[in-house]
Amino acid sequence: MLPSLYVHVPFCSSRCTYCDFYSKAMSPASIRVASESWLLAISRHLELFTRRFGSDGFKTIYIGGGTPSWLPQDILRNTLQLIGGYASASGQEALEWTVEANPEDIDETFLSILAGSGVGRLSIGVQSLQDEARRLAGRRGSASLIKERLESIASLWHGRWSCDLIFGLPGQSPEGLANDVVSLTGLGIGHVSLYELTLEPASPLSGSVQDGSVLLPDEDERADAYDAASEALINAGFNRYEVSNWALPTEACMHNEVYWEMGDWLALGPSGVGNMRQGDTSFLRMENASNDEEYRHDPTGSCIESTIAGKDAAFECLLTSLRTTKGCDLSRFKERFFIDPIAVFGSLHQAFPELIHLDGSSWKATQRGLDTLNILLVAALRHADQYYAFIDDERGEPLT
Repeated sequence: MLPSLYVHVPFCSSRCTYCDFYSKAMSPASIRVASESWLLAISRHLELFTRRFGSDGFKTIYIGGGTPSWLPQDILRNTLQLIGGYASASGQEALEWTVEANPEDIDETFLSILAGSGVGRLSIGVQSLQDEARRLAGRRGSASLIKERLESIASLWHGRWSCDLIFGLPGQSPEGLANDVVSLTGLGIGHVSLYELTLEPASPLSGSVQDGSVLLPDEDERADAYDAASEALINAGFNRYEVSNWALPTEACMHNEVYWEMGDWLALGPSGVGNMRQGDTSFLRMENASNDEEYRHDPTGSCIESTIAGKDAAFECLLTSLRTTKGCDLSRFKERFFIDPIAVFGSLHQAFPELIHLDGSSWKATQRGLDTLNILLVAALRHADQYYAFIDDERGEPLT
């Protein structure tokens, strides 16, 4: 089966106050040289991947960042042509090709470049349509400007499209978030990613919260915001198919499903992380250098590789599968790892009947279970520690 491909664009026009992803703020003048060097590096990396793994195409492609739409448009076109050439080398097109963008960067030329290169899905970072929340999050553009851009995109873009929203932002109200959802779904989007704000320790927003200059919504306010957004999504015909993702029927993101199924994907660009199966029971994890210079100098030599096996591999598969409404197919898990998941992780459906149930041969988290997934995962990992310690002890091997 073909692997998928993730491409990390490490450039933004400015840094959001909550962001801890690897990216650099670049002016239009400075990004020219930096993006040309980045394109040369990912070109070398892609060629080396092809030699090493023998891939003659990709199942899905996702270009994220950073802000891919901040690339100079000729660099963007050349990037898409490069990837498209490898993707269609066998004559088989990728099933899905997504590019992330900020609405304030999108114009008719940008959309034409995407469509002409074979990109069929657009993922737009909105985060909020409330001015105070946008200001405190460090997002560019006023709410009214972003709404105008989104309306223009709705009329010009003929492919699939998705929007990201964040709940728990300072300056955000439950009513405002629900109105954001109504506005977006009314434009014809097919997918919404609804993420809870994560306060990264190194982010500027974290510092502002710690010194008291910015107040975050409390737990009850965050719950009210999520409930309001969920109700609006359900009313618009969206289904929650993963902890943070909602979609209309047939609009789920195929690329993300590769991650949640612990499939194969390669990663280009600094800080990108790839994963390739080794046989049935372990994975080769490839973490690209989070440094532009190191990555440009030697994309593969600066990559840290490790093998994920045994308990770690099994637990990762459980974790990612339980994030989705498809759940964890116990029969497939047993075929993949040659172990009984109930023996390894315990009878979760009996211990936590309100959080997870056994549907045929699959463990599926309830809606409450998706909201409190860590409870299940902590219990599963505790049981797995005991299981593997016992197995190692029986074999006379050191405990792990």
